[in-house]
Amino acid sequence: MAEHLTITPESVIVVDMIGDADQNIYYERNSNPLLQTQLWGIAATLGYSDTFVAEYKYAIYDDHWPFIDRGIPAVDIIDFDYAYWHTTQDTPDKVSPESLKRVGRVLEVWLEGE
Repeated sequence: MAEHLTITPESVIVVDMIGDADQNIYYERNSNPLLQTQLWGIAATLGYSDTFVAEYKYAIYDDHWPFIDRGIPAVDIIDFDYAYWHTTQDTPDKVSPESLKRVGRVLEVWLEGE
């Protein structure tokens, strides 16, 4: 997608594997630090510091990387500690509405501020 953009976005946020009931979303080392700080700051303001952990844990080459490679600030919001990832146990019953709501609310507040 990044190679075929007709309009360059100001930033890109990739949301990946965030439905885990045991949600722990850490800073990702390849993500844009400023954008990451903004998002995690919003999460803290909303009372989500226990799930949006403002510490680095992983460096992931995910769907945000092609945008970063083009100079577009991008963040990967990912709960990489998801035990069922790429297994047959990764089923809808593992999805937490509360986890989805937290991430959705952070994104909503960020978009409203833009």
